[in-house]
Amino acid sequence: MKGSAASGSDHLLGLALALAVVVGIAPWRADRKLIVVDPELTCSTQLVRPLQGYLDNYAREPFLSSLLEGTLRDGSCIVLLGSSELTSTDHPAKPVNFFNKELKVPLLALGHAGNQSLSMHAQLVAANVSLEHARLVILVSPSWFVDKSATEGTALAAFLEYQPSPSLYRIQQRIDQGDTLVGPVTRYLAEHRDELGAAQPIIRLMTRDASVVDRARFCFSRPWTRFLVDETKAQMLRVPVLGGTAQPWAMPMIAPERWKELYQAGVQEHLAQCTNNKVFVTDTYYSEYVHGGTRQLDTVPVILNNEFRDFAGLLNYVKASKGEPLFILQPLNPYVYTNLAAVDPTINAIRRELKAHDFDYLDLWVSDTTDFQPGTLTDVMHLGPLGWYRVDSAITAHFQ
Repeated sequence: MKGSAASGSDHLLGLALALAVVVGIAPWRADRKLIVVDPELTCSTQLVRPLQGYLDNYAREPFLSSLLEGTLRDGSCIVLLGSSELTSTDHPAKPVNFFNKELKVPLLALGHAGNQSLSMHAQLVAANVSLEHARLVILVSPSWFVDKSATEGTALAAFLEYQPSPSLYRIQQRIDQGDTLVGPVTRYLAEHRDELGAAQPIIRLMTRDASVVDRARFCFSRPWTRFLVDETKAQMLRVPVLGGTAQPWAMPMIAPERWKELYQAGVQEHLAQCTNNKVFVTDTYYSEYVHGGTRQLDTVPVILNNEFRDFAGLLNYVKASKGEPLFILQPLNPYVYTNLAAVDPTINAIRRELKAHDFDYLDLWVSDTTDFQPGTLTDVMHLGPLGWYRVDSAITAHFQ
């Protein structure tokens, strides 16, 4: 009885505080103005089983998290998460082409610029499935861990591209179940609460403890917010009906001699496009962006590096979910970026994290021109034909 009395007192106190906040700051009328369910949000899908091809974000497939649940559970396709390198110039060596067309192995590539550690983490959380049988590959760009990106981490606009309402509802399910693995995602939303404004009910529910004001407002609007979430839950948690059939597949064996041929062809093809410079980027890119200049990166110590914090959180989540993914640690062009040695401590910290979690990874990072292989990059940071063929080889070996 004492507990009940205390709860009632707390509720009244919270209600009083909420009223004070509402009166003293601004009317809290977002619920009435909010369109809870987008009338154009349909559960149809253009994908078929097994999932394959390329998606830049979730805009065309807002219910993708439920489809990823199935494919990560049964490993029916390779899921490749990346960022801007996935949108670079198309080439037969890019995994979405090499595996789907050349090897007839289903691969789904997902991402564009801004899809960084926390965004990928949230996508896996929303899929809400054990990764024990997942065939997962994660591309890691060193550009995430330097300059402004290092301190800010995943931008909110990019995060929301990969977390449409259905994904957020799936995450909320885990919160309701007391799942502590969701913590980094809810922390991220709380950190960006001021940018979210009134947002939608599901986000208000997820960020209710972001501040004293949020707790007060939520206490005041809790029955209505929970009602709106419950009323839309069934629609948001639907699963699209997939056509096609997911057949078991095995990774084909590729002889070392064939890889050697592909590597050599990739190098020669790239060099043929680098006739106006000695920094091994394509002529067009050099003329438009480099002009003989060099660049330096602003390094951020690991202890202050929010992107590194997010990366460590991603690794922790994958390990806790029993995943055995392949990570690809990409390089930057040391002919253009002249202080890559200053980035080595950050890269070494990334390597240590990967080794501590016992994750397999392809290490393409170099900080000196003597170790750089022309063709690994097509410009200053995006993989070229040699780089992609090396990625293809690593993926093939990892899932053999």
